[in-house]
Amino acid sequence: MNEIPSQTAEPAIITVGELKAELNRLPDHAAVTFRCPLKEQEFRFYRFQRPSPHVIEIELNQYPETPPVVPS
Repeated sequence: MNEIPSQTAEPAIITVGELKAELNRLPDHAAVTFRCPLKEQEFRFYRFQRPSPHVIEIELNQYPETPPVVPS
């Protein structure tokens, strides 16, 4: 899971097991940051939803102090 996908690659889909394995390496008080490296922008957790028994959607909002980078 440490691989960085290329800019043209399809977005990676991770399983709950993969996410749990990564998070289990951290102490309970560790902060989690969501960011988009392509836009150099951070995101904040908003909520999660369960559209079906085997899918969880994690919704994020743009972090206001990090506006998107506009290509020159």
